[in-house]
Amino acid sequence: MKQKLKTFSEFAKWLLPLEVEYLRYVEQLQDAELKAVLEKIAAFNKNSKLKFDEGIDKRKYSYLKNWIIRKLDAVDVDKNLLLLAHLDKKVMTDTLLPDDEKQILNIIKNQKDLPYYFMRIYELVLDYQSFLLIRVRHQYGEIVAAYLEKNKEAYERSKMIFGRLSEATRDIISQYAFHKSESQKWESFLKEVFFDESLDGLNRYYAIVRLTFLYYNYNRLDQIVSLYDYLDGEFAKGRFYSRRILLNYYSNRLILHAKLSENEKAVYYGNLSILDKGSDYIHYLNNLCSVLLKSKQQKTALELLQKSIPDLKNTISYHNRVGFASLFIKSLSANGKAAEAESYASSFYKAFKDKIMLNRWHTFFSAYLQAMLLQEKYQQVVFICRRQKIMDREKDYSARPAYIPTISWYYNLSRYKTGQIDLPELRAVIEESSKRFINQNAISELKTEIGHHVPELFK
Repeated sequence: MKQKLKTFSEFAKWLLPLEVEYLRYVEQLQDAELKAVLEKIAAFNKNSKLKFDEGIDKRKYSYLKNWIIRKLDAVDVDKNLLLLAHLDKKVMTDTLLPDDEKQILNIIKNQKDLPYYFMRIYELVLDYQSFLLIRVRHQYGEIVAAYLEKNKEAYERSKMIFGRLSEATRDIISQYAFHKSESQKWESFLKEVFFDESLDGLNRYYAIVRLTFLYYNYNRLDQIVSLYDYLDGEFAKGRFYSRRILLNYYSNRLILHAKLSENEKAVYYGNLSILDKGSDYIHYLNNLCSVLLKSKQQKTALELLQKSIPDLKNTISYHNRVGFASLFIKSLSANGKAAEAESYASSFYKAFKDKIMLNRWHTFFSAYLQAMLLQEKYQQVVFICRRQKIMDREKDYSARPAYIPTISWYYNLSRYKTGQIDLPELRAVIEESSKRFINQNAISELKTEIGHHVPELFK
């Protein structure tokens, strides 16, 4: 019994809050004990213990687990996509079996609102129609033809919107990543698409993802909060659902609340985003550990990163790998292990020098140089910066809107400590760069850090 409940408890802890909200939304359980168990899962806080009634028949726990899996699988858009791909492959390779045809016909007959992958379904049915025609099979031909005719206009509209979303993506991401072009013109179109419940789910969800980036471009965080609050309600009704999408959504929630300086909420959502170890696990972990370090939870950050070192092999993204290494170095330093941090940074740099210079070199060297400064290795900081021509890169990098002069201050502090500039010169560098940047909280933190090395600087 205890082992059975332990297994069920682990399963219940694995469920995401919005999954549970959906289960409550569709729940029509007649058994009072099953209802009580579901409510207990809904009330569960991930930081607390979950204990179930051992007096309840263990078969009920098995039934509830299977019921939960069935309900979630039924609305899982990723599982639906895999089924569509499987059926289309069978159509195209002439290996379709009678049961496969029944599945295609069930998809056609049971369509009410446009499904998430409506465009894929329509294209599958087009291929299936060719399969039937070439075999002169009229048995299902009329059903298929009627479906295609009825949904032709909706399909063409979905394809048109999908194309416009691709145009919007280019402008929005160009502004977000490279600070080129303007994306404001796409706002009304994206809102129309997202809030139009007659459209397919894929286009609607793509719209909100792009709208999020657009609002970040203009620092309109309150608009993202409103969108995400609305999206919470959509998820709770089973729309746009897959485990992958929810984990990504929780990580995006972390980013939003971190930008709003709501670190407690950010950590909450970040912990949800790493419940599964998928292909984006390291990316989500990096986001979480960054907030943990800012929240002075450096011990938790270090434990998470150390535990996840084996998972690095599952990511081919050097952007994420370099980000992970940088956070690991910073977390070691924050836990009083600056020598270990420097050693790890040195080894990582030797192994991945070219990748670092292409991916987040500024983040990496900020952490690397900090580890040296904590050990008062000022000469080494100057040597590394000059040998790797870091200050030449820093000059170009400083044009970015979100730039923080961390490396510049580390370098000039070290020059002062090694007698290469005097205090007025150091003060002039600090004061001049302090006025240029929007993020004064980060500047204030950096001043505190530098002040430990040169107390007379800010007197």
